[in-house]
Amino acid sequence: MGTQNSNDKSVEEEIQRRILVGNRTYFAAISLFRIRLSSRATKIILYKTLIRPAVLCGAEGWTVTEREEQTVLIFEREILRRICGAKYEKWGMQKSNESRTGRDEQWRK
Repeated sequence: MGTQNSNDKSVEEEIQRRILVGNRTYFAAISLFRIRLSSRATKIILYKTLIRPAVLCGAEGWTVTEREEQTVLIFEREILRRICGAKYEKWGMQKSNESRTGRDEQWRK
């Protein structure tokens, strides 16, 4: 689980490697996240104890740019979306382009 430092001090490759480790960890434990009897809070605790440490191992030594920080945050949102499920109505997102333009309203009449 160690980190790999490169000569050019770029941590972008290391972040991508750690995200791959996080994905492997998620898919190794996917059966735990798919249990319908487990509450959302339990799944979040599993995420915080299994996946997040795998991704952020060695992060205290990283000097990150805003782009690299966004990459880690995007990964975190994707995993949480997989675990909790997307709620499009809650976020205000429409299901299709037709809903945004109002074209589906004229077909319903």
